[in-house]
Amino acid sequence: MPHLGLSQSVFRNGIFVPGKSTESYSTLGTSLSLNQAVFKWDDWQSYQEGKLSAISAGFELAAARQDLLLRTTQAYFDALAAQDQRVLAREHVRTLDEQLAISQRGFNLGTATIVDLNEAQAGADAAQSDLVHASAEVLKRYAAIEKIVAHPVTDVDAFAPDLSAPAIGADGADHWADTAQRESFDVMQQEIALEIAKREVSKVNAGYLPSVSIVGNINHGNAAFINGQTSFYTGANRASSGEIGIQINIPLFDGLQTSSKKAEALALQDKARCDLEDARRSAALDARESFLALQESVAQIAALRTAQLSAETSLKSNQKGFKAGVRINADVLGAAEKLFTTRRDLAKARYDAVMQFLRLRASVARLDETTLEDLAGASVKHSEAQQK
Repeated sequence: MPHLGLSQSVFRNGIFVPGKSTESYSTLGTSLSLNQAVFKWDDWQSYQEGKLSAISAGFELAAARQDLLLRTTQAYFDALAAQDQRVLAREHVRTLDEQLAISQRGFNLGTATIVDLNEAQAGADAAQSDLVHASAEVLKRYAAIEKIVAHPVTDVDAFAPDLSAPAIGADGADHWADTAQRESFDVMQQEIALEIAKREVSKVNAGYLPSVSIVGNINHGNAAFINGQTSFYTGANRASSGEIGIQINIPLFDGLQTSSKKAEALALQDKARCDLEDARRSAALDARESFLALQESVAQIAALRTAQLSAETSLKSNQKGFKAGVRINADVLGAAEKLFTTRRDLAKARYDAVMQFLRLRASVARLDETTLEDLAGASVKHSEAQQK
């Protein structure tokens, strides 16, 4: 872009000639100057760097948006897991309260010992403690969401009970790692940083190159301003002058300043190249870890569903056995605790699997609002009263 400048000057001058009277006069002038670069390599590189920086800022914004989506979803799922924990804790309390009532009746009838009664009481008290903790955890998770969305949260919509991570196809960990090395926002930002570093080296090299500019000046004022005051008698006359031409600057020697700056720019370029390699490795690692964690969560969900069915059967069998006198109270309490733990782990594993899927998408810069909307399409409104 051209450089345009305007200057205004007002001077009061005096000339003393021996043997003559002192004459004084004013010089008034206005100058308009124009400088248009025709060839300035460093300015061109700075212009290109500016465009690259704008692209990098776009990637940074997109990465921040992905991070916000992940943090918000994680906080949401933490709240859902806490709500599930509270529901399960209430069911656990009811189960152990029923067992306590059975033990109390058996003790009153003489078919149960004081040990059975004490065990049942201890189990019921522990379950009540778990419920208190679960209720407090729900409020803490609501507060975490409030910090992000900046408005009060008193409930969150639950997902369908069969919520699961979407299928990722037949592509393996290597595919996701390779994609992350190319498309991760961090990698793309570092690629731009390296390109900017290269242009910085090229910009420094401009210190060895000539520069060409078109220059022009227009001056207007009294004659004293225009002609450099060759005669004070013309001080009141008005005149204008102008000039235009091509200016060429050829650097000869700058005291090794350019050489020093070039060494610094080359070192920063090497650093940017190393940062890019580190970003690629980190992106590949993140993608692999998310992929393997997703596979682990999916397998864990399948195992926990089977374990839940077994735990439910075990509890029912032990309850019948206790009533028939072939099982002791500790067997029933242990089976109830096992079922409670399995259900809790299964609920958490469902959310963990979805989060790993989202992290995997984020590792290759493919997480956006549409992904979450697709998941939200599977959600249904469940009040905890309906889940009791």
